[in-house]
Amino acid sequence: MNNNHFARSRSRNAFTLIELLVVIAIIGILAALLLTAVSRAKATAAKATCLNNHRQVVLGWQMFADDHSGRLPSNMGGGQNIASTNWVAGHLYNPWETKNTDVMVDPNRSQLAPYVPNPKVYKCPLDKSVQARSISMNNRLNPVNPDPSRAVLGGYGTNFMIYVNIGQIRKPSLIFVTLDERSDSINDGYFAVDLSNTGNFAGGGTPNPYWWVDSAGMYHNNGCILSFADGHTEYHKWLEASSLIWGPRHTSPNDRDLAWLQERTAERK
Repeated sequence: MNNNHFARSRSRNAFTLIELLVVIAIIGILAALLLTAVSRAKATAAKATCLNNHRQVVLGWQMFADDHSGRLPSNMGGGQNIASTNWVAGHLYNPWETKNTDVMVDPNRSQLAPYVPNPKVYKCPLDKSVQARSISMNNRLNPVNPDPSRAVLGGYGTNFMIYVNIGQIRKPSLIFVTLDERSDSINDGYFAVDLSNTGNFAGGGTPNPYWWVDSAGMYHNNGCILSFADGHTEYHKWLEASSLIWGPRHTSPNDRDLAWLQERTAERK
């Protein structure tokens, strides 16, 4: 066989450097597309799980009310008494309760335990903190506070309903029950919304919309899952940069997020 012919034939069957680089580039693009698709699928699955978690909690909340002549479970805020009974037990500022999932399903301490016996339901799957819970409850739903001056219910806020019985909620599809709270904000099970817009826990002073007290979660693409008194759950994406900041703070009179949340916290009397 002619050696020159063999060499030419072999060179035609080999990749050139440019061809090899093109193949590598294509593989890289396909890998990036695959990783993006996998990431989106995981985010979608996590959102679906969180929606279902909140639905289980709000259904347990409704069943508790049905079994107690309409009375809502207690919603304690501001106290760190580990012996207390609440809709869900555990104060996450107490080191012995931060990771304690048992108290959340202890029927002697958690009023919803007989209805929501799985502790995993109380935490967003995208919350990677060590804390046992990410879910908090609307502070207008049967609030119990050891220190009334810090209940965030007074002042101008007294123009709005405080619900003790589920029948008092006139538009249950518009009043939120639970939402996810940021891991650096959550402590008790009480999510404080300042309807006085004074930034004062007792509600004293002149309203100056808008004020964040507790900080809502943003685990789902800068958005949050909420449940409502009629049993439905939904996703809300925060629109303002100020909604993604931790801590009590004044925002602005044009804050779309707090206007949206306050409208869903309580009805006017």
